[in-house]
Amino acid sequence: MKRLNLRLLEVFRTVVETRSVTVAADRLGVTQPAVSKALAEFEQDAGLSLFGRQGRRLIPTADAARLYDETSRLFAHVSVFRDRVDDLRSGKAGQLSIAAIPTLAASLVVQTAMGLMEKVPGLNVKVVASARAEVIDATIHHRIDLGLVHAPVTDRDLHIETIGESEIVAVVPRGHPLAGYEFVTPRDLDDQPLISLDPATPASHLVRECFEAAGIDMNVVMEANSSTVAYAAVANSGRCVALIDPWPSGVAHDHRCVLVRFRPTVPQRVALLRSAFRPPSRLAELIAEELRLQLIKSAGIVPFVKGMATST
Repeated sequence: MKRLNLRLLEVFRTVVETRSVTVAADRLGVTQPAVSKALAEFEQDAGLSLFGRQGRRLIPTADAARLYDETSRLFAHVSVFRDRVDDLRSGKAGQLSIAAIPTLAASLVVQTAMGLMEKVPGLNVKVVASARAEVIDATIHHRIDLGLVHAPVTDRDLHIETIGESEIVAVVPRGHPLAGYEFVTPRDLDDQPLISLDPATPASHLVRECFEAAGIDMNVVMEANSSTVAYAAVANSGRCVALIDPWPSGVAHDHRCVLVRFRPTVPQRVALLRSAFRPPSRLAELIAEELRLQLIKSAGIVPFVKGMATST
C-alpha cells in the first residue's frame, strides 16, 4: 500500500462486519456513497479485490478475511493509544468497561467496581450485563476491556484466565421437605417443579446430562437466562426448586430460600476474558486484580464459591 489511512480501514472493517454498505453507513454516521467511495479507494490502494456480491450483500474475499484479522490487532493498539490520550487530557483516572453474564454482573462485578471506585477517585466504570455469546463477541472485537463468563471458552483471539469457581446448587423454599437435606440428587428431584437455566448455557447442559444419566425426566416449569431471576422465582413461588449458580444468595440474602448441594457436582468456573491482541491498560490490570481478590473475599461469604488464579 502507498499509505495507511485509518479511516479507510475503519470503513473496510465495518463493511466486513455488516456485509452491507447501507448498514455500514448508518453505523459510521456517513452517507452510502461515502462508504462506497472509501471501499473503492481502499481496494485501489491495497491492489486487491476485497468483496464479491451475493444479492444485496457484500461477501468478503479470502484476502479481505485475512486483512480483517490483521486490522483487529492494529485497532486494538490504536484503541489503547486513544485511551492513554483521553486519560492525559482529562486528568482523570480513566474509564473502563466490563461485560459479564447477568449473574456475575449483579454480584462479583458490581462488588468489585464499587470497591475500586472508593480506592481510585475519578474512575468511571461501565458495567454491561449481556448474554454469554455477546460478552465473548464484545471482548473479541474490543467493544469492552474485560469480559466475565462461565467456562469453558476456547477462542484464539482471547486471553482466558480462570479466576474462581462455584458449583450448581439447588435453591429450595425454606420449609420445603428437601430444605433439610445435606445434598440432593436427580432422583430426589423427580417430579419436583424445577426452574432451570437457559438450555444454551454450559451449566444447564451438564445438569440435564446428570438427570439423563439417572434416568429421571426433568419437570421444568420455568427457564431463566439468569440465576438471579431463578432465585427470585423460587422465593416467590414457595414450592419450586431451582438449579442455579449460588452467586445471587450473596446479594439478595432472601430468608425464604435455602441452598442445598446438588450431586453429582456441576462446576461453574469463572473465566476472565480480554483480547489476545490488545495489551491491557493500567486500569484493566488493576480491576482484573481486584476481581481476583473479590472472588477470594466472596468465598468466605457466598456458599460454594472459591477463588483461584490460573491462566490458560
